[in-house]
Amino acid sequence: MRLALHQFDPKVSEAGKSDIVLIHGTGSSAEMWVPQVDLLTSIGHRCFVIDLRGHGKSPEPCEHTDLAVHMADVIETVENSPIKFPCVFIGHSLGAIISVTLAEQRPELVSLVFAAGFPGRVLPAISLAFKLFMAHGYTPLKAKNWHHGWAFRPRTLIQTEKHALEQIVANFGGLDFVTNLPQVKCRVHIAAGRFDPVAPSFYARRVHQALPTSTFKMFEWAGHNFMDTHPKTFNRWLLEGLTDIG
Repeated sequence: MRLALHQFDPKVSEAGKSDIVLIHGTGSSAEMWVPQVDLLTSIGHRCFVIDLRGHGKSPEPCEHTDLAVHMADVIETVENSPIKFPCVFIGHSLGAIISVTLAEQRPELVSLVFAAGFPGRVLPAISLAFKLFMAHGYTPLKAKNWHHGWAFRPRTLIQTEKHALEQIVANFGGLDFVTNLPQVKCRVHIAAGRFDPVAPSFYARRVHQALPTSTFKMFEWAGHNFMDTHPKTFNRWLLEGLTDIG
């Protein structure tokens, strides 16, 4: 399925700058990347921002949706776009999983990966909490329509299609990139929040330690969405990592 793909052209013309694809995480949307797109286009990169199925402006066909399905969606979308490959992928959480897996399975498309909040494993307690929220909290909250005035993260979570969230609950809790290390040849910049309950930093560090092509950045006093709480540090991390590719 082709996904909503938002294109942002560079604000300055600089030859040799790589195209960049940005992929959000669960219960988010392309909107999360506005500060990063502003930065990256200001230094000459063309950016393409994806809404995953059931998120943002992409439809939800209400099918079984596991990692393979998300991968197929992203591949169909980027291959039917003006993106110049290989390009840079920036992903957060689920978007980081997709970006790293894409680098493993389709290396000709990927020159560099930034994996922010990469879930090396998901703690069982977090999976259980999300299941309980979907069973007892999501529908009543959405019915009350309170979320329209909320901040971006909680608002967008409630706006995400219920089926998309339920499929993530059903199909992603058992992923284990610590044991099943991705075989990635390109550089992978991994970043983690010290106090991230969704993507524990110790699992992200273990993936880094076993993956020779990777670097690791710890965001201190940060949780899962450290690009929100530490925007200057996050953007500096991107700029430093981009020196690998231009």
